[in-house]
Amino acid sequence: MDGSTGVKPFRTPETQRLDAFVDAAFAFAVSLLIIGGSEPLQSFADLATALARIPAFVFGFALIALFWSAHRTWSTLTPVRTGWTTFLSLAVVFAVLVFVFPLRLLAETATHYISGGVLPGGGLMSSLTDLSWTYVIYGVAFAVLSGLNAALFTHAARALRGGEPLALRAGTQWATTWTIAAATGLISALIASTPLLRIAPWLPGVAYNLIPVGVGVVTWRNRRS
Repeated sequence: MDGSTGVKPFRTPETQRLDAFVDAAFAFAVSLLIIGGSEPLQSFADLATALARIPAFVFGFALIALFWSAHRTWSTLTPVRTGWTTFLSLAVVFAVLVFVFPLRLLAETATHYISGGVLPGGGLMSSLTDLSWTYVIYGVAFAVLSGLNAALFTHAARALRGGEPLALRAGTQWATTWTIAAATGLISALIASTPLLRIAPWLPGVAYNLIPVGVGVVTWRNRRS
């Protein structure tokens, strides 16, 4: 018995195969994050440049791990698979393999900017138009991934009605959290497509701080009610 949710961790062979496939896809996404666009090292300077990309990799790895952890949590809540949840899981695999490309571009650009130009990534975008489209693509991909997670947890909450109350509450709370994340990704993409980007090019990135704020507000309201 799982002590946090009260759900039995039984897995059918079909469930194990699906979860293993999803895990492998996330591992491949991490590999793309590291080696995507890189050339074989030919000198110490190349090694130094590769090591300088570690902060950007850490940022990207943390985000991919966050989405992987969400699917793992959902899998713990609902060991039973349906055609719908299988479709959503495969959609998560497709979305994360697309998401890794704008993630890598933004991660390296952000670490270059934050480090004052010390870290590599300064030549990845040549104009505000490039930055705008990257933010839009990233925001839409982030919203799609978050929306898929929200759909998975919503399905879990419906399946758990009449069952374990702790598991039902967990499914509902996670569905709300990922719905907020999906809305935030769309807000960021919308900001990036407006003239606000020219005034504050950092604003679409800062917009993701709405996620912890929104989750905090919802949690506070739930506690009061």
